[in-house]
Amino acid sequence: MEWLDISRVALAVVILIIASYTDWRTRMASDWNWIFLGCAGMAILFVEMSSLGVQWQYYLFLIPIAILFLDLFWERRGLLEDGLNVWALALYAIVIISLAYLFVTLGSEQLFWQYFTIPIMFVLLILMYQFDVIKGGADAKALIALSVVFPSYPVFLQFPIIAIPNTLVTIAFPFSLVILFNAALLSLIVPIGLMILNASRKDVKIPAMFLGYKVSILEVKRKFVWPMQRVEEGVVRFRYFPKEDEDFDQVLEQLASAGEKSIWVTPKMPFLVFITASVLLSSVLGNVVLLFLR
Repeated sequence: MEWLDISRVALAVVILIIASYTDWRTRMASDWNWIFLGCAGMAILFVEMSSLGVQWQYYLFLIPIAILFLDLFWERRGLLEDGLNVWALALYAIVIISLAYLFVTLGSEQLFWQYFTIPIMFVLLILMYQFDVIKGGADAKALIALSVVFPSYPVFLQFPIIAIPNTLVTIAFPFSLVILFNAALLSLIVPIGLMILNASRKDVKIPAMFLGYKVSILEVKRKFVWPMQRVEEGVVRFRYFPKEDEDFDQVLEQLASAGEKSIWVTPKMPFLVFITASVLLSSVLGNVVLLFLR
């Protein structure tokens, strides 16, 4: 079923390029990108099940996957917000009952565990977002949609270059997790690039030169950056990892009042660009972690 894997990679790359372009220009990406990507992924999953001739119970996987995925984009009342939300409770009950039934009837089969990685990755990625491992909501939604598109590693032509030793590896280390891992590796180009830029400008300050660069305080508002300096107790100090919920206008006013003409800033890098590159890299190269497990 090589053509299905080619379709998955092509679908993911096209949608991610579109989303990355808007993310680069505006630092925003529409939820419709992920809704389309996830729904298309479910359609491909249905075709895959039909091609494999699986037992009818496998089609039930589409119910909890659809509920959990589409619930991300539904602006509804929380489960216990203003009393018990019966609709939310009913949806969660359907998810739990259907997954429990699938576990009882198919839990001894490897294909079950392959598909079961999809809801597992939903939970894992949401937790990563909640604990700030994944910074952007669009990044988390993109990876969740990709977990639907790629329930297993794509295998086509002579790829991936790094051979997949067995199915257990794809279950223990799902492809969407490989995408995140490789995207994180690719993003290391940013501190290296910043270091080279600052060294060429002779702005040598560690660790600031790996995290940002200096810019005129008058230009800060026109750029996608966060200030790395603050006025605290009358002294200008560094804060290397700014919080998004801060009042940056007030921060800039205080820095200007303190006589700062240019300040260190850290760029708002669109991580979707690295996720896009990672889908291509991961599809062609594979899971680099496997190189260290041999």
